Amino acid sequence: MASSTHIADAAGEAGSWLERTRALGPMIDAAAAADEDVTELAPEVVKAMDEAGLFAIMAPRELGGGEAHPLDVIDAISELSYWDGSAGWYGHAVMTGGAVGGAHLGPKAVAAIFPGGKFAHAAGQAAPTGKAVREGDSYRISGRYSFGSGTPNAGFIVGGYIVHEGDAPVKDENGQPIMLIGLAPRETVKFHGNWDVLGLRGTGSYDFEVTDQLLHEDFFINAAAPVQQRGGALYRMGFMAIPCLSHASFALGASRRLLDEWRDFARGKARGAGKASDLATFQRDYASAVADLRAADAYVRQTFAQLYDAAEAGTVTPEMQLEGQLSTSQAFTVGKRIVQAVLDSCTTQAIRNGNPIQRCVRDITAGSAHVLNSEQALLDAGKMLAGTDGAETPMTRGGYSLNDGRR
Repeated sequence: MASSTHIADAAGEAGSWLERTRALGPMIDAAAAADEDVTELAPEVVKAMDEAGLFAIMAPRELGGGEAHPLDVIDAISELSYWDGSAGWYGHAVMTGGAVGGAHLGPKAVAAIFPGGKFAHAAGQAAPTGKAVREGDSYRISGRYSFGSGTPNAGFIVGGYIVHEGDAPVKDENGQPIMLIGLAPRETVKFHGNWDVLGLRGTGSYDFEVTDQLLHEDFFINAAAPVQQRGGALYRMGFMAIPCLSHASFALGASRRLLDEWRDFARGKARGAGKASDLATFQRDYASAVADLRAADAYVRQTFAQLYDAAEAGTVTPEMQLEGQLSTSQAFTVGKRIVQAVLDSCTTQAIRNGNPIQRCVRDITAGSAHVLNSEQALLDAGKMLAGTDGAETPMTRGGYSLNDGRR
């Protein structure tokens, strides 16, 4: 498990979040290129990210975290993702665990997860495939999960649980099963080591099993009605705002790297009497892709900056939260368009193992499969824009829904 840096020390170092992240870039890039078959980040990469305070960039300031502005978060995650999609995805999973857990968990939990101003790392999968039964001031839990991104070095493992009484789910006033998000100690979790995939290979997103145990209620969040216990505006943008912010940032950074690799390929590739970069068709397609990505980047930044300002003023609206979901979906839509343009332009070069173009293509494609980034999220946003009765997106719900666990 990664040793937890004293976050305040890292945050006090010279340089912005972007500068600190960018300084790690060449080392992250070299580690990613050294062995594309590994299923976890290199230990030196995790250590460097930890020492820079990146994993706790969104954790509450009163716990020693950065509680950074959304624009700083976008800078950091997109820069990580530029150098290696797996580093960006792994990083944002742990960052989200620190943010959500730090802002919403009870005192016993934060004392364990943030001991002495350090962050023990928290990550996992909140899909409600586990079971929880109330026993006094605790819950007896167990469950099996997939896609545990960020778990290889996490001290606490996130899981989703349906509350039961006997064999029957307990339902709320609306007739929906009550869902909890819980963080179990790593030593009570069994990992299956089965992350054998095409994209985001280095994230170590193994299946895992939370073994039967009794866990104090402070380690749980009511997913449908989360209560903020500490921190400021960052956590008042909406419960699903931080996951959307971090996913969008990944797409922006990974797509920016793909554009740079495409340009460099075209400059060096012979086409007729000149280079591929001399072709009018490349110049047109490349300019269009750059414009699309810059527009998506501006949309994400403007949307989350406005959401943050509204959260500070207590004026967040569902319409603002819809823009958060829509800007996230657009970042991935643009990323997928760039993937297709690069595949068409680079032909066989783009499919060769060990080529950074191929790695970018795989990582963007894999990231787009997540429920927050998938076509379904865009369809949900479209329903709201069209005024369909009862329409909602993960961002506009008050908490985490059972539907958000689809993947």
